[in-house]
Amino acid sequence: MQIDKERWTSAVFRICSETKSIEDICATIHEQPTKVFKKGTHCIEGNPKSHIREVNLWLLKSKLSDQEPLEAHIEHFLSFLKENAEGIGELQTECEFDIFCGFSSQNGQGGFTLDHKILKELTAYPVDLCLDLYPPSLEESNEM
Repeated sequence: MQIDKERWTSAVFRICSETKSIEDICATIHEQPTKVFKKGTHCIEGNPKSHIREVNLWLLKSKLSDQEPLEAHIEHFLSFLKENAEGIGELQTECEFDIFCGFSSQNGQGGFTLDHKILKELTAYPVDLCLDLYPPSLEESNEM
């Protein structure tokens, strides 16, 4: 199978909180994040003029390949939610959750379909679904 480098997908499960610390979040859901951003730190590390973060942000990147369909990434995090439902329930009064998805197609056209069964399962959790689209660059568009 040929891998299409211009077409990719990604997904990150995010937990955001003004009050819960990163350590509290990890202890509650028993999972280490891929990356964190702590409240009170500069948005651009090392730049004292950058904005100060107002929330703690806990990120878990999908373990799937960026060539997998977006639906597979969402199913991956649905499994994570099922496994951690109790912890998510404990955190929901002080945290916000989302699955942040990225999608780029080779030619600027494309999309994805999310099966109604998956949508129904997602509604059991206090999780928003965000989709960020990345069109090809002007340079890539001119090459087509």
